[in-house]
Amino acid sequence: MEERNSNNERPYNSELFYSGPTSCSSRIITTPSGFARSSLLFLQECGELTAIKPHTSSRTNLASYLFFVVKEGAGWLEYDGERYELGEGDIVFIDCRKGYSQSSSERAWTLKWAHFNSSQMSSIWNKYCERGGKPVFHPGDSSEYTSLLDKLYETASSESYIRDVQLNTILSELIGLLFAETIYEENEKPVSTSTGSTAAINVGEIKSYIDTHYQEPLTLEALADHFHFSKHYIARIFKATFGLSVGSYIQLVRIGKSKELLRFTLFPVEQISYECGYGGDSNYFSRVFKKVEGVSPSNFRRNWMSGSEKNTDTD
Repeated sequence: MEERNSNNERPYNSELFYSGPTSCSSRIITTPSGFARSSLLFLQECGELTAIKPHTSSRTNLASYLFFVVKEGAGWLEYDGERYELGEGDIVFIDCRKGYSQSSSERAWTLKWAHFNSSQMSSIWNKYCERGGKPVFHPGDSSEYTSLLDKLYETASSESYIRDVQLNTILSELIGLLFAETIYEENEKPVSTSTGSTAAINVGEIKSYIDTHYQEPLTLEALADHFHFSKHYIARIFKATFGLSVGSYIQLVRIGKSKELLRFTLFPVEQISYECGYGGDSNYFSRVFKKVEGVSPSNFRRNWMSGSEKNTDTD
C-alpha cells in the first residue's frame, strides 16, 4: 500500500516522511529483536498515507499481515480472486503471502496501516478465517482500530527498552478486536427463539451468567432457554470466543469455587459438592476434581492448609 523507497534497511525505529507524485506518507519501519521474532507479535511497519491522485500499489509473497483503515476517500482492493470496493470506515485485514493490489479512486483516500507478523501468525490467521473473519468489513465504529494504530506508531517511535513487549500488547489487542468481528458466519446469523428476529448475542453475558449461577444445574439446554437462542449457536459461539466448550467452562468455574471453599472454610466435601453445583453427589465431584487438579479434594485441602496456614483464611 505504500510507495517503495530506498530506505527499507533503517535502524529499529526509523521514522520516514515521503512525498511523491502519487502520495505522501509518514511511517515507522521497525527491525524486531530476535526475541520478538521468536516469541511475540512483532511490528514491521506502520504509518499513514494520503493519496495525491489515483494510483495502484501491488505486492506478492510478502511475509507479513496487513491491517489498514480507510480514514477518508475511496478505492478498491483485489485479493484472493475477489475485488472489494472500499470507502471511509472500511477495515482490511489480509495475509500478504497471497498477492494483493490496492488502488485509490478519484476520491483520493487516506489510510492508516500496520504490517506485522509472528511465529504463530499463520495459526492465528487460520483461526480468524475458520471463525468467519473477512478480509474486508465495515465495523459500526472504527475509532478503536485507528486508536490502536496511533498507539502502535507512538510506541514504535519511542526509545522504550520494553518496546517489543509493548508493541506485542497493542497488536494482541488489535487481534482481539478483529476476532470480535467474527461472531458468526455471514450466512449463519442467529435467530432469537423468543422473537424470531435476527440478532447477535452478547456472548459475554453467557459467561457472566455462568459465573454467578454455577451452583444451579446448568446445562446447554438451560442456557438456550434463558437466552432464547439455539443451543447449537450458543455452543459454537462460546467455544469460538473463549476457546473451550460451555461444559468445560462450567466445570472450571465450579472447580475454582470449590478450591476456594477447600482452602478457606472447614466445610465438609459433601457440602462443598453441593455449594459448587454438583448436588449431593460428592463421589462424582471428587472424581471431577481429581481429574482437573490431579489430587482429591481432601488432599488438596491438606496440602494447602498444612503448617502455619492451617485453619486460617489468609495466605
